[in-house]
Amino acid sequence: MYVHNEKELVAKRLRGQRLVIPDMRPIFAHWPRGQNENYQGVKDAVEKRLAAQPMKDEVRNAFTNMNPALLAATWWPTASAKRYQVLADLIIWFGYWDDLSESLGADPAAAEGLRAATKVLVCQSLGLAGSEDGGKEEETAISNPLIYSFQDIAKELCVAYDEEQRRTLLRHFDQYVDSTRLEAEADQSDKLPSLKRYWEVRTLTSGMDSLLSFTEFAAEVKLPTEIVNSAAYESLWVLTIVINSIVNDLISFKKEMKAGSVLSSLAILYHEVDNLDAAVQMSLAHLRIIVDEFDRAADAMLAALEADEADAVSKVVDVLRMVNTGNLEWR
Repeated sequence: MYVHNEKELVAKRLRGQRLVIPDMRPIFAHWPRGQNENYQGVKDAVEKRLAAQPMKDEVRNAFTNMNPALLAATWWPTASAKRYQVLADLIIWFGYWDDLSESLGADPAAAEGLRAATKVLVCQSLGLAGSEDGGKEEETAISNPLIYSFQDIAKELCVAYDEEQRRTLLRHFDQYVDSTRLEAEADQSDKLPSLKRYWEVRTLTSGMDSLLSFTEFAAEVKLPTEIVNSAAYESLWVLTIVINSIVNDLISFKKEMKAGSVLSSLAILYHEVDNLDAAVQMSLAHLRIIVDEFDRAADAMLAALEADEADAVSKVVDVLRMVNTGNLEWR
């Protein structure tokens, strides 16, 4: 007789349940939002580019339904036309790489090869390879043209970012790429993690760290090193990631229920309280708390700065907020 594991049992209990997700926009009513004015032109360019890519129809259709140009337009509504195009390309690259990495979950050797090659590609594309090892550069094994196109993104980034900013971005990319090992382990495990462990892993594996590395690029500012490396700024990043992840978990849960996937904060809460409505309300309460915490942290950080520094940080804070209001508008 087959014995269901913990994940299967939770998925079985969820099957057929009615899920109601309230409108989350009122929680963010005091935060800025918008849509980039160059959306239609970039959307047309993205569709043309995707049509020319050598990819399976199902992958191309998934990108069409995702509408990466709209996601970038709502996340970064104030970005200049040229930088918005780069950010849209980043969304495509990131989505494709993340799906490719997940598809290799059952082949650890191939997944590890992708991670290693990607780290070399990103490092070289950012002009940082060989600067600390006597000038020797590794060979990259990337042959997929869409993955290799990170070079085009990096080319624009190298114009906008100095070496210090690029090294910070590389650190976040490497951390994300390495963290996908944890994601593969969690996917293959029969057991659900604790909520604490879920958030420890999710803040790494969501990839938001890598995407937020483009915040200064979108805002067209350079923050002082002491601010970027401060605990206060790191806290804003983590809060941004958690807010984004809670919203994603709530919005995508109905689709995940149909697929039998239960690796989300909402499923873990349901497993703990055995009531789906209660789990939703607990997630929403957590979301409100984190939004308030972000506001307090941002206000305290800005109040401690001189006027010239506060102006740049204020622009960055608004970008972090719009990443999350944009996440809802994109849906």
